[in-house]
Amino acid sequence: MGKRFKLKIEKLVYGGRGLGRLNGRAVFVPFTAPGDIVLVEEKSRKSGYSEAEVVKILERSRERVEPLCPYFGKCGGCDWQHVKYEKQVEYKRAILEENLQKIGKIKKPNIDEVIPSPSPWHYRNRAQIKVKNGKVGFFAKNSHQVVDIDRCPLLKEDIAEIFPRLKELLTLLPSEPSEFHVYSSGKDEVLLKIVFQGRFKRFEIPVEKLKEVLKVNLVGYGIYRQSNGFPERVRFFGKDFSYEFTEKFKFRVSADSFFQVNRFQLENLINRVSKVAMEHQYMLAGDLYCGVGTLTIPVGRYVHRAFGIEANFSAVSDALYNKDINGLRNVSFYCRETEEGLPILKEHNPDLVIVDPPRSGLNEKIIKTIANLSRLKKVVYVSCNPSTLARDIATFHRYGINMERAKVIDMFPQTFHVETIAYLRKVK
Repeated sequence: MGKRFKLKIEKLVYGGRGLGRLNGRAVFVPFTAPGDIVLVEEKSRKSGYSEAEVVKILERSRERVEPLCPYFGKCGGCDWQHVKYEKQVEYKRAILEENLQKIGKIKKPNIDEVIPSPSPWHYRNRAQIKVKNGKVGFFAKNSHQVVDIDRCPLLKEDIAEIFPRLKELLTLLPSEPSEFHVYSSGKDEVLLKIVFQGRFKRFEIPVEKLKEVLKVNLVGYGIYRQSNGFPERVRFFGKDFSYEFTEKFKFRVSADSFFQVNRFQLENLINRVSKVAMEHQYMLAGDLYCGVGTLTIPVGRYVHRAFGIEANFSAVSDALYNKDINGLRNVSFYCRETEEGLPILKEHNPDLVIVDPPRSGLNEKIIKTIANLSRLKKVVYVSCNPSTLARDIATFHRYGINMERAKVIDMFPQTFHVETIAYLRKVK
């Protein structure tokens, strides 16, 4: 048994845990809230900090609420259900600010807006659901053990209670898959991927039969094999795409394309990014990691020309289709890994660049290429990781591009993930 001691929690940190101090030493404790006084047990001691777990809450923080979900604390999907939603958003702002100061080396970062999710529940339009030995749910925190669940309050209402029905589906399959990927569009059209690892027996179940079992508006499902970390399509039945709508735009999203997960924040994201294109008469906008053209197409409306670069072939096919259904002739798309697409970026020489990279952020080569564009005026960086964003902003600064302001747009309520839109300007 580790050492036990009393601790006051000061704040929440990136990664989701609460931070307290014992004789100046940082102690990280999950499932705590600022203002909590807790009895904790030290679980591990590293150089400079300790990790501990709550034995007992001695004094409850005013910021605490009862978690909505019975699996909270066991399932690894959420971190902050025990904290009032308006406080969660405040802590995300503070986390971004601290990262921009410490890693980004900006003394007073200008975070000019914080955009909470219009609903902190039922916002997710997709999920990767894990399967193991008949259990269907999500991984426990920091483990590959599957927590068996019946419902998830983060998922859209039509798919929130799909778990028991997926268990029923298991009885119809010749062998157990490793994952189910579920996506429900704004029109409640559901696409399902059944993902297998290693060898498996082929099967064919009519879409109608599956729709009956799952009790959702299933329009198509696919059988996939996991290879090199990515599910590879073996066969698809029914329709393999649906549509998403915003006030002004329509996007086709295929089963193998990426799309923003928070259905309530899509419009806000598009508006905040495309507003930049309205503020100045840009000749050419370049969008890296453009997906199905979610940002390229709206921005394309306000610039002379626009182009997007994306590695996922399915997403590029959607993007090309989307530019047509939205009536934009001035937009083009290229299917390339970002680094392979750098010559295209140089050749086009845009004056506005948009990037929406994965959590790992950008690398120096990409930043240097963007910074060396002779016509560049502005960079809009959409990020889902404040520490890699701050690191990249420090690198941009070295190349003469400075952050003017940033916005927090909360894409992932109840979790520690922080989505940011940062606006950078080339210093002439």
